Amino acid sequence: MMKHGKIPVWYDKDSEFEEIFHKDTTNERITNRTIEKILKKYKVKTVLDLTCGTGSQVFHLLKRGFKVTGSDISKGMLKIANRKAKQDKIKIRFLRGDMRTIQAGKFDAAITIFNAIGHLTKAGFSKAMRNIHRNLNEGGIYIFDILNLNYVLDKDNIMKMSMERMGSSGNIKVRELQHSIIDNDGILTSYTIFYTQKAKKTPKVSSKNIITLQLYTAEDLKKMLAKNGFKVIHQCAIDGSKFNGKKTERIVTIAKKK
Repeated sequence: MMKHGKIPVWYDKDSEFEEIFHKDTTNERITNRTIEKILKKYKVKTVLDLTCGTGSQVFHLLKRGFKVTGSDISKGMLKIANRKAKQDKIKIRFLRGDMRTIQAGKFDAAITIFNAIGHLTKAGFSKAMRNIHRNLNEGGIYIFDILNLNYVLDKDNIMKMSMERMGSSGNIKVRELQHSIIDNDGILTSYTIFYTQKAKKTPKVSSKNIITLQLYTAEDLKKMLAKNGFKVIHQCAIDGSKFNGKKTERIVTIAKKK
């Protein structure tokens, strides 16, 4: 099993699959609308997306009038993001860097969305917080989400996270199957298999991946942020609704630079 805290090579190797399954989904639209509302509420003008991936939040926010810089550790993801920007003739600065160390300037807000912090160890996340602090203007805000540990541990909720879905790109069909387990330290391990089928040929296994995520409770996050230069000003569900300890699947946290 891959040691937790090492950024999975899957994000480079199978980045095209990521784009297929995360392109203009309902979940993505809900997430982007929530982030947009939060940024407008706090009168944000400049945004640093430290885990931009293929650019979902970047392109959404640019179209809404925000000045955005995208950064990611994955070459594969950035390649797709740059390709999309070129196709749509959008001028945008994409940087390759690690959220724990990159210095991109000073911004009103920083974001790391879709469980991005979960790939880090707790020590790594603390380091990332301190670095994000350095990339923010005085009074700037940090917005991120993570699966809620209390939700995942409650009843049989982890079973709801098993997944099977289909997608396509050109004449290639892709099928993804995933199931997850969680240990006593709150590390979620997800096992994923991708099958691809070209035209009418026999489907084949094209990729097998193991990805780990460190999960947190809402209280865990408040304590960690307080130790690393932030004060939590709000926590909610991914659709912006009120946070509920065991019923909210993904915690959105908004923290202000102290």
